[in-house]
Amino acid sequence: MAVPVLIDTDMGIDDAVAACLAMTSDRLDVRALVAVGGNVPSSQAVENIGRLLGAIRPPVPPPIGQGLDQTATGLMDRTALFGRDGFGECDLAPARKIRPANFREVYKKAIDDAGGELVILALAPLTNIAALLDESPDLLRAARHIYISGGAVWTQGNATPAAEFNMRRDPAAAARVFASGLPITVAPLDVSGLVALDESHVAHLAASGYRTGEVLARLLRFVLEQDTEPAYGKCHVHDALTAGSLLWPDLFLKTRMRLDVVADGPQSGRTKPALGGDASRRIDLLTAVNAVDFLGNLLESLCHEAFVV
Repeated sequence: MAVPVLIDTDMGIDDAVAACLAMTSDRLDVRALVAVGGNVPSSQAVENIGRLLGAIRPPVPPPIGQGLDQTATGLMDRTALFGRDGFGECDLAPARKIRPANFREVYKKAIDDAGGELVILALAPLTNIAALLDESPDLLRAARHIYISGGAVWTQGNATPAAEFNMRRDPAAAARVFASGLPITVAPLDVSGLVALDESHVAHLAASGYRTGEVLARLLRFVLEQDTEPAYGKCHVHDALTAGSLLWPDLFLKTRMRLDVVADGPQSGRTKPALGGDASRRIDLLTAVNAVDFLGNLLESLCHEAFVV
């Protein structure tokens, strides 16, 4: 039976890879896509969700939720890496008219309908999830698990030397979620930074003969041409690794520990191990990945090939 999944996303290019991976897997049933501010504002994330669904044309398009933007001033986005629209300014058609529901309604329906089995893939700042914790604390406790993309525990951040982008964008929300006692797995930069696509992988996607591979190849080319992390001609797919940790847990090592998030100051967004304290606040933290097999599984899944490990 497929695992019901809700994806909370600031829909940039790496989010698109993760969403396509989830939607092409017969092991996952994507029940909803909920936008949040981050890579781009939440309104643009809604538009990008619509554009992606219109391009890959899933048999039953998931409902779309409109979530929150962060309100602090001076926040960085990811338009330098993903383009002004978050999708590499490529030629994907505009979304057809979208009427997104309020994210609270989408979460409630998805959790209620899944009967305690819903898994949340949180690929973005945790603003929506923290708001739900404050407003409806019992709702998220009815979900099965939350997989979170973000944090830099023993490695340098990608937003500041101390902080990863999702944590830096809304550190108070991250601190609230990590302290909640909910069942959580975190995929930090320490692990996702070990996996990168290059031009050969994107050519593989482009030659797949399937819409998913062709669309993602068009998006990923923009990132390959940016002289940023990890280098020209390569790109990380942090969010796809988070989705992959749900699909292929045997490819990962993890530990169980508490993580604290610095909420303000020059190290705002830093995620650091916390010793002792309340054991109920421990989360699963990914610490290693079999990068070769992960990349093989990723490409074979997105290209509808049959050799997944």
